[in-house]
Amino acid sequence: MRRFKFTYWLTCVALLSAMFGGLLLHSIAQALPETLAKPASIAPNQTSPTEKITLTCQYPSISTYAGSYFSYTVDLQYIGGKEPRVFDLQAKVPDGFTSSITPSYGSSSQIAAIRLDPSKTYPDSITVTATPLSWQAAQPGEYPITVAVSSGDIKASINLKAIVTAKYDLQLKTSTGLLNTNATSGDDNYLTISVINTGTADLEKIGFSSKTSAPSGWSITFDPKEIDILSVGDTRDVQVDIKPAKKSISGDYMVTISAQPQAKNAFGSFDLRVTVLTPTIWGWVGVAIVVLVIAGLAYMFMRLGRR
Repeated sequence: MRRFKFTYWLTCVALLSAMFGGLLLHSIAQALPETLAKPASIAPNQTSPTEKITLTCQYPSISTYAGSYFSYTVDLQYIGGKEPRVFDLQAKVPDGFTSSITPSYGSSSQIAAIRLDPSKTYPDSITVTATPLSWQAAQPGEYPITVAVSSGDIKASINLKAIVTAKYDLQLKTSTGLLNTNATSGDDNYLTISVINTGTADLEKIGFSSKTSAPSGWSITFDPKEIDILSVGDTRDVQVDIKPAKKSISGDYMVTISAQPQAKNAFGSFDLRVTVLTPTIWGWVGVAIVVLVIAGLAYMFMRLGRR
């Protein structure tokens, strides 16, 4: 009898457990699809995980001579948003440079922000320009430039590079600034010229040459014949001896004076007008000949007049 009661109670407990367990599983099964189907709510000020902005540049590294400006076209693509947003723009350049941001098309005005529409399938473009200060020439090397955009929690940036290369240049001129001089045929005639390194790198072993429109027989020499090294911004004076041929006819002649380093990475020249004068002794000889001719004619008139 006791065994029968125990079996009865055990059966009841099992039935009740099965009944409540089925109801619980049914409730969970009904609630689970609703939970999975309902998306997680996003706070009004919270950014969507798929909302972002990308920056690209087709030519992120530019190389040019010192003193030149660097210009980059940056494309901006805003995706994942539902409404247009205004993004602040900022360009960070090294010391010795100034920066400007302008639209790539239609306007040259500088801008500090841009409105981007996520529904566009093509990017918007801006032009970022880094310009060296006129009184502070950048030394050769690589300089980083960073362009950043931001709107609330959405931020992005791109790194650009400006490569400054050495500029080799020299200027050649007379010490007086005049481009004409006088010279006596057959004599030494001295002229001082100035050689100036106007580049951003030292110049080595600068030699000199000349070319004249006069016939052969002219001599043009330089002292010193060569400048071993000329630092940036330095000036060196060189003496030029222009000696026309003895039989040069009086008149104007053109002389071209040039200077060039051994590496041929720079060149300077100028044209000089040389007015050749005859020596004083030949002038007196000419006067004497004229006097003799006049005296001879006077003598002949006198002899003929008596007859």
